[in-house]
Amino acid sequence: MTIAKMRLSELRLDFQPPENLLEDEVSRYVEKLRSGQSFPPVYVRFDGVNYFLQDGFHRVEAAKREGVEELAAEIAPGTLADIEAEFQDSLKAIRAGLREG
Repeated sequence: MTIAKMRLSELRLDFQPPENLLEDEVSRYVEKLRSGQSFPPVYVRFDGVNYFLQDGFHRVEAAKREGVEELAAEIAPGTLADIEAEFQDSLKAIRAGLREG
């Protein structure tokens, strides 16, 4: 994995629909930007052609609203299908934990 500056315009946001964004969370990040605070890197998967955002949707939206063009990103190899498979595995683990609890 590498950490690099990524142009927001290069990120594909296929994994999470915009309606899943929580306005309070985006606003919190906007305020952080305005006060000069930095964000932890967003998490991106690169399939050799596309950069898919996996984690950091609220930070990206806040940056866009404030006219920020780049954010630090942790970049790992992977595809959109990999992201979706990991998400489904996480859901299964959560459901199993709920049944056990």
